[in-house]
Amino acid sequence: MIPNNHIFAYCFTSLILFVAFISPSAQYYFYQKAYADGLTQENLPPATVGNRQASLFVKVSPPILVSTSKQDTFMQFRLFDAVNNQTIQHVTYDISVFRGAAGSSSTTTDKPLLRDFFHAHNGLLTLRIQPTQGPITIYGEQDPILNAWVADPGGTINIRGPLLLQGGLYHFHVEIFTIDNDRSLFMPEQAPKFDSYLSVGDVYNNKWVYQNHNYNTTLISYYDKITGNLNFDPTNKIFSWSMPFNWNLTRIKQQPIFVHEEMRLPKSWKGLGDNTQFKALVNGQPLSGRSLAIDPFSFPDAMVVHYLINKNDVLRLAQQVNAAAATASNNNNNNASNVSGGNGAKINNTTGLMKFSLSSLSSATNQIATSSDLVTNTGGIHAAVSWSPNPLMPKTQSTVKISFYDPVTSNPLSANNIKYDMTILDKNGHILITKPNLIAKNAADTQIVTFPSKDLYQIQLQIKGLMKAGQTTDLTRNGIARGYVVVPEFSSTSTTFALIGALFGGMVIIQRFKRKRIF
Repeated sequence: MIPNNHIFAYCFTSLILFVAFISPSAQYYFYQKAYADGLTQENLPPATVGNRQASLFVKVSPPILVSTSKQDTFMQFRLFDAVNNQTIQHVTYDISVFRGAAGSSSTTTDKPLLRDFFHAHNGLLTLRIQPTQGPITIYGEQDPILNAWVADPGGTINIRGPLLLQGGLYHFHVEIFTIDNDRSLFMPEQAPKFDSYLSVGDVYNNKWVYQNHNYNTTLISYYDKITGNLNFDPTNKIFSWSMPFNWNLTRIKQQPIFVHEEMRLPKSWKGLGDNTQFKALVNGQPLSGRSLAIDPFSFPDAMVVHYLINKNDVLRLAQQVNAAAATASNNNNNNASNVSGGNGAKINNTTGLMKFSLSSLSSATNQIATSSDLVTNTGGIHAAVSWSPNPLMPKTQSTVKISFYDPVTSNPLSANNIKYDMTILDKNGHILITKPNLIAKNAADTQIVTFPSKDLYQIQLQIKGLMKAGQTTDLTRNGIARGYVVVPEFSSTSTTFALIGALFGGMVIIQRFKRKRIF
C-alpha cells in the first residue's frame, strides 16, 4: 500500500504520464528487479531503463557496523549508466527499510522501519543515519510536488531513529521514481527496483571457565544474528554456533553472497588461542585457503579467526542441503501409502541453518605458511600471490607475482588495470618496505622485494581502484588484503596443515549483501 503522504505523488505521476508530460524515453522503461547480498559496497545488477542499463551503487561507511558501536552511518546511493559509468541526474529514490533475516526462517518485519521519498538533483544521495531510540525523524526540506525530501548541496539527508540500532539484517528496497528531470516520473509498476541487504554485526561476549581459569571470547556474526547461544564443549575444546540461512538454490545462483563470522580467542588460552592452526567447519565441511583467515597481529592479546565464505562456497553447501532434503523427502514418500508428488529433484529448500564449529589443530609443526591467496577486507577482490625463488632467502632479491580476480566468479579481472599499494611489515607490524601507486596491468603485476633476515613477515595490498579504458575508475572493490610471508619458506615435504590463506586485519567487513542483506 502507498503511504498516505505519498498518494498525491503517485496520482500526480499517473496524471503526468497520461498527458505525456514526461520525456518520451520514459514511456519505454521496463519493470526489472536487482538484488544484492552481504557486501560493504557494490554495484547492483543493472535494470533496463529505456535504451540504457541503469545500475545502483550502494555503499556503507564505516564498512564495519556492529551493534555495540551506535555510531553515525553514511549510506550512499548512486544511480548510474552501466555502460559509461555516468551518474544519472535528478533521481528520486523511494526507499523502504525493513529489519529481519529476509529469506531465512526468520520473518521479515511487515511494517518498514522507514519508507519515504528522497531526491538528489545531482543523483548522489547520502543518508546520514544516527542510530537512536525513538521515532524516525528526517531533517530537511520537501519538494512540494514530489513530496520527497531534498538532499542538501552535498547530497546528504540526516535521519535519526532506530535504524541500524540492533544487530542482524536490514533490507533496503529501492525504487526509482524520477530520473533526468525532476518531473520525469515513472509509473509505480514500471519503476526500476533494487534490493540490497546490510548486515550489522551482532557481538557476543562470553566468559568461559576451563581448567579453573577464566577466558573471555568475542564472536561477531556479520551476516545475521546467531540462533540461540554460542556453545563450548570443554572435553573436545570445540566451539559451535548456528545462524538462520536461506538455502534456496535459485536465489543463491542469482546473487553474489558473502558470509563473514569472526571469533576472537585470548592468546593466553593454551591449546586454543595460542595456536595458529584451526579446524573450521561449516555444515560439517572444512574451510581452508582463502575461506579461512587466521590473524595473530591485529590484537596483542587475541587470536582472530575469520570465516570468509563466498558464493561458490555457499553454493556447494546449498547443493548439499537441498540434496539431503530431496533424499529425506523421497524416503518419507516411499514410506507413505500415497507416494504421488515425491520428485526429489524439485526440492528447493529455503529455510534452515548455517552451522559453524571451531577447534584447534594441535601439531608439532604448528607453523604458518606463506599466503598464496589473499582476500580484501571488503570481500571485493582476491589476489593470487606466488614467490620465487622457493624457498625464499634473506638478503636476496625475491620476485612476487600478483594476479587479481573476482571472488564470486573466480575469473581474472584482466579487463582492468588495478591501482594498488604494496607494503611489507615485520611480524610486529612495523613497516619495512612500501611500494605506493602500483599498477597491475590487465590485473597482473610483478615486483621485486628483498627481505632483510630470516623471519615471519606480513604483506599488505591496498586496492585503490579498478581502471578500464574510457570509464571512470571503479572504487567499489577497494579494500585491504593481508597475508603472511615466511623467510625461508617451509620445505615442500613439510607436514604442516597451516590453514592460513588470507589475513584480514582489525574488524573486517560487515557482511553488506547480495540478495538480502545489504549492500
